[in-house]
Amino acid sequence: MADWNWWPRFHDPALRLSLREQAALHWDANIRMLRDWRACWSFTWISLVPAVLFVGAVRLVIADDHGRALGSLSPTTLLAVGLALVPLYLLLQHIAFSIAMKRTYIPFVRAALTARGYPTCIACGHLLGPATPANCPECGSGTSDPR
Repeated sequence: MADWNWWPRFHDPALRLSLREQAALHWDANIRMLRDWRACWSFTWISLVPAVLFVGAVRLVIADDHGRALGSLSPTTLLAVGLALVPLYLLLQHIAFSIAMKRTYIPFVRAALTARGYPTCIACGHLLGPATPANCPECGSGTSDPR
């Protein structure tokens, strides 16, 4: 992932939208996404992966040889393990959420931008201008939106 960011980039930074315009844009994008059940399922499953890993890690750490919870670990050890796993879980959750946003939500934001009169490349978010080309000059992908 050469273009990884800690938070997804929804559109070209040159586009300056007011808070009201941003709220309306994301409302429109959310409605568009909610109409696509595949995008909703993908977003949900990608976002749930860290929770499943966290529960599995906790069960692995605190189970004894017979699979019973809490085994022979002291409360201090359990607290230390919990304090070590929570920050790792939060980091993984943020990464999963960013991936889910990039793969499922961002195309709807860019489609909403195009529908609002800001022609935008669905792949990279580059503003295309009034004369929309067949391919994006920034990334070279097709600019048509299947949504």
